[in-house]
Amino acid sequence: MTEDYAKVSVVVINARDKEWLGRCLDSLVKTDYPDFEIIVVDCQTPRIKEWIAEHFKDVILVHFEEDIGPSASHNVGAAKADSSSRYLAFLDNDTTVEPSWLRELVRVIHNDKEIGIAQPKILKMGMEDRLDHTGLAIDALGTWCTTLNMKEENFNEVLEVFAASLAACIVKRDVFDEVGGFDDEYFIYDDDTDFCWRARLLGYRVIFTPLARVSHSGQIAKGLQPRKLFHGVKNRGYTLLKNYELRNLWWRMGVYCVVMSLCALAFVFFLKLGEALASLRGLASMIVNFKKLYQKRVKVQSSRRVSDKKLFEQKLLRRDVGATMLFLRNVAPLAIVKKRART
Repeated sequence: MTEDYAKVSVVVINARDKEWLGRCLDSLVKTDYPDFEIIVVDCQTPRIKEWIAEHFKDVILVHFEEDIGPSASHNVGAAKADSSSRYLAFLDNDTTVEPSWLRELVRVIHNDKEIGIAQPKILKMGMEDRLDHTGLAIDALGTWCTTLNMKEENFNEVLEVFAASLAACIVKRDVFDEVGGFDDEYFIYDDDTDFCWRARLLGYRVIFTPLARVSHSGQIAKGLQPRKLFHGVKNRGYTLLKNYELRNLWWRMGVYCVVMSLCALAFVFFLKLGEALASLRGLASMIVNFKKLYQKRVKVQSSRRVSDKKLFEQKLLRRDVGATMLFLRNVAPLAIVKKRART
């Protein structure tokens, strides 16, 4: 095996599903890369062991009866990876890959020692002329300036981006270990932002490469689920607190808390009391867990090699809140529709 074809462990995370997972694995086994293994980390799918053994006998399965969440699932998959694997690739179960996807990701990440993470061109499944998420940059409150719904034909060059989507990406194994993996406490949402941010603070670059192509369904749940909203609010605050330099943290955290508090009041107005409580619980968790958060912050800040100033100069960190306002504007109609349905 040549150096260019170092072994890759591909980790697919799954929960309570066989249909999407089957489509993903059907495409994945056709990958033309010469040396890779497939690891499925599953939560709560009935009879998944028998199904994998029957249909995908070479796939390694790690199964949990409880839902440990995507963040922990990624870490479990990385821990299960063959010790000889130099790269870890992560996929959501609702993705399908083109045969050359892994070859192209390894090629771009192998040729530059500074690159720690690479993302393929992720297309919207069923609308392959449009892009799924890529974290081009983040605004002051940590919201992605994303490629979502942009024309894929406009992104045909290798780009440096702030964060790679965990729907599909590859990470150097030694970089994953140095960063410390994903934060298990995130459960779901923003774990990719936090991971890539910590990698960047250690001096590693994150790259988008258009020659590797993956399609992603990205199914959106109807309405706003309080449980997921809680983790979204909590994790965004955790990410800001851990990764910003102190001089850049204060006003951003202040604005974030005000914005989320106003959102909670809006939820009350629209009679979405569960969502209001979830938002406030997300904010409160930063106070309840302050000691642990502070310890994590000290670890991140003490090991950083790259300043916020450099990331601002590269326009990977932005000083405005435009992406956050756009996100909230898109979410607001969900509350309006629900209120009108009740009147």
